[in-house]
Amino acid sequence: MAAFDFAEKTLQEIPFVVVDTETTGLYPGLGHRVIEIGAVRYEGGRPVAEFEALIDPERPVDPKASAVNGLTDADLRGKPRFAEVRPRLDHLLDGALLVAHNASFDADFLGMEYALASPEAEAGRLLLPNPWICTLQLARRHFHFGANNLAHVARQLNVRVGRAHRAINDVVMTADVLLRMARELAGRQHLRTVGDLLFAQGGGIFAPPPIRVALPPLLEEALAAGRDVEILYLGGKEGESRRRITPRYAAYHMETPYLIAYCHLREDVRTFRVDRILGATLV
Repeated sequence: MAAFDFAEKTLQEIPFVVVDTETTGLYPGLGHRVIEIGAVRYEGGRPVAEFEALIDPERPVDPKASAVNGLTDADLRGKPRFAEVRPRLDHLLDGALLVAHNASFDADFLGMEYALASPEAEAGRLLLPNPWICTLQLARRHFHFGANNLAHVARQLNVRVGRAHRAINDVVMTADVLLRMARELAGRQHLRTVGDLLFAQGGGIFAPPPIRVALPPLLEEALAAGRDVEILYLGGKEGESRRRITPRYAAYHMETPYLIAYCHLREDVRTFRVDRILGATLV
């Protein structure tokens, strides 16, 4: 928290931004992307600025994700990419504590988006250095709600519940949940400062920095030059198959490296385990 002097201050004394993202799927390391961001900035405990944007993820939305958030590929067609909306988002987040329900999810996805929008960034350097408070972790550790999904927690705290799983509605709910949690924790556990709340949730949460994935030299060359590659790939049920792909980026999921690429055979963005690419030839 070197750049954020929050530890001895209360939520009323600092700017904080409540953030919610909707995504194409669950795992940024497997190529899923942000499709909607909602964020509201609070100062003195009151909303002062708002950000809301639909984002072109440059890949299809997983049907299961679409069933939850109600967003389809058609809704996102023609929308800006993350790099285009980033300056507005940066302005809103500047100097603020970040807040989310299940903050690790939103932090992981925004960390990936910042990394993809900054391809020349130094590996390991935080591009989004703001600390996060997680209302889900506070609910799990200090309350007994029976279930800890946002809508249920909101009802238990007598917070008005809006339409779930759309970013800006979840943001407003999360802000009210945080302020009510903070009031209760100050009264019964004397947790009054931001430092107290960060300790209460189990420590600081941060968006991960860019991580460089070591690829075989030919794949590195293809990725850097935007070249197509023909690969021999060992799939699960399909066995060995030859694919023509256009690499987009590489990432880790569960410490396993993956290559996210456009697959010309499937005419779709696919994710390939690097250790299952048995051979590659530049096209």
